[in-house]
Amino acid sequence: MTFRRRWRIPRDGVLGLARWRPSAALCGLAVVVVVVSTADVLAAGPLRRWDQHVMLGLDGLRATGWPHVAWRMIVVGGQFWLVGSLVMIAAVVAAWRRRDLLLVAAVGGWLAVTSALVWLFKQALGRTPPGSGGDLLFAAGQSFPSGHAALGAACLLVSATLVQGDGGRYLVGAAHVLAVGVAAATVALGYHWPSDAIAGWALGLGLGLLGRAIVARLEQRRNGPWR
Repeated sequence: MTFRRRWRIPRDGVLGLARWRPSAALCGLAVVVVVVSTADVLAAGPLRRWDQHVMLGLDGLRATGWPHVAWRMIVVGGQFWLVGSLVMIAAVVAAWRRRDLLLVAAVGGWLAVTSALVWLFKQALGRTPPGSGGDLLFAAGQSFPSGHAALGAACLLVSATLVQGDGGRYLVGAAHVLAVGVAAATVALGYHWPSDAIAGWALGLGLGLLGRAIVARLEQRRNGPWR
């Protein structure tokens, strides 16, 4: 059974990859969310005021007891050492099966650029986290956007894309769900403001879709244009 027949590349795209049109719509949504949330935080808009109400109110949002344990387990899905290793392992396995070392280099380059962009974004705004007791910008903080949410969304999406098989599309859906869970966990645990998590998730989604497009382009080079 050939790779083309088994994975139905011409009809559905690479490794369960969605058609470009819905991916383009998601990418557009991600860009809008990042821009709007960033502008709101800079302008001290309603989203930032809501952040402070949720996290610095009388009770303050903090998970305790068994919910705390559950959120701690979920938030691991945004640890860079874990999801970064996962995406590179998936790339190595996929490249070995397809005899295409360029895939490893491309995914490695994408991962390096993604982590650098998230870090630079954090440094540029310098927002302090909720645990500091205040909400300051340009104060050497690294709260906005959430790195857990961004790197989790990006790496989980590309890892699911690289997994071969008819169940690939379901893994992509699961990656989206887990990414949202990671973003929510950062807020429930008090690590980040809600706007940090929203912007981080959207940034990661956009970067993850870019990674999917890179993988698709490499597969197109191998198998010819999609039909």
